Amino acid sequence: MKKYLVHLSEKMRSSFWSVPLLMIASAIVLAFVLRLLDTAIDPASITGLDWLRLRDADSARALLQVIAGSTITVAGTVFSITVVALTLASNQFGPRLVRNFIRDRGTQVSLGIFLSTFVYALVTMRSIGTLGDTTSKYDLAVQAALLLALISICYLIYFIHNVAQSIQVDNIAHQINLEFHRAIEREYPHATEDTRGEKFDIERLELGTGWINIPADRGGYVQFVDRQRLIAVAEDCDCCLFISCHAGGYMHHWGSIGRIYQARENADALISRVQAAVEIGSLPTAEQDIVFSIRQLAQIAERALSPGINDPFTAYACIDRLIEGLGTVLQRPEPPNCFKDEDGRLRLVSCELEFSQLLDAALDEIYEHSRGNGVVMRHLLNALADLAAVCAREHDRKALYDYLQRMADDNSAYIKSRSDQKVIQEKIAAIQNELTS
Repeated sequence: MKKYLVHLSEKMRSSFWSVPLLMIASAIVLAFVLRLLDTAIDPASITGLDWLRLRDADSARALLQVIAGSTITVAGTVFSITVVALTLASNQFGPRLVRNFIRDRGTQVSLGIFLSTFVYALVTMRSIGTLGDTTSKYDLAVQAALLLALISICYLIYFIHNVAQSIQVDNIAHQINLEFHRAIEREYPHATEDTRGEKFDIERLELGTGWINIPADRGGYVQFVDRQRLIAVAEDCDCCLFISCHAGGYMHHWGSIGRIYQARENADALISRVQAAVEIGSLPTAEQDIVFSIRQLAQIAERALSPGINDPFTAYACIDRLIEGLGTVLQRPEPPNCFKDEDGRLRLVSCELEFSQLLDAALDEIYEHSRGNGVVMRHLLNALADLAAVCAREHDRKALYDYLQRMADDNSAYIKSRSDQKVIQEKIAAIQNELTS
């Protein structure tokens, strides 16, 4: 249940309408409550608050009309500015980065405050009596509308500042880097919370020869895998589950989620329960997919290296952030992929990303667009030298060594300057010697 609540929260966070809709609903409730208070009490009669009193319904309606008309006009302006910012972000930084602008709470709240003020003014104006009515009381309700209008003006200033900040590439890379490190903390914690999980070489596991295939119920991206639910299903059905997909991977509708070993009976119901624990959607998300943030940073660097933009300093900043994140992963314990029940019986074998896969996702596109650029290659190798310093596990060292060997093989073919070739080759050799020492 917790996983599904997190998944729902992520979907709501990525939707542009959720916060404004909630604020509009709150505005309607506030209008109703304040009209009831106006009916029950007379705040203007309290000593020192005579200035709250409105003389007639005509002036109250006129004030509310001005507030409603101005706020809906500004809301249209805010929406137009947001669309322009999304267009600029999509063209310059790539369509994947649009998600970050939609998720921005400042933009969502700014649009919500204008729309909710407009709705509040309409609802309150509708509840005021006919023109010339002197018996109805509406002091609190109208003054609250004025307060919301003043808040809207403040948010307009904030919104303009927020948009100006949000389209700066350094701020974009910083926000993605924060999300990247949050994903690392979630998927690669300092200590494993589940004491029943451990890291094991899957190829050495003997799960038996009899198994049942688990087909995918639809095509799309794997958004999250509910491990706790899968373990509970395996315990309940007294079997072992092998999940061959991971969050972020694309699953074809004819593909396989994994296998069921040692199944006893009622395989169809068991398959349905396993499918329900693996969420597949139309878009990738950052819930369990650490590669999601990696690819966003890599996309910014890749576009910065394109001839149309030619901004190597942005590429340097993205490379440094990617290497920092990969270094953090190298210093954390490897996440478990085998989970047992309380009796010590193996119940779940999951598919976890190796360091070599993270390294490829982070640097492949950047390397593809920079392998002919000696300056960028030298910066990349300096960053990889820092990464080698924290590479302690043997298979991680081998993955980094192989990647450097690939760069060495391409050096003479793509780097035209002989001096650059020599410097790059020396740097590669030095890092490889450190990895093998």
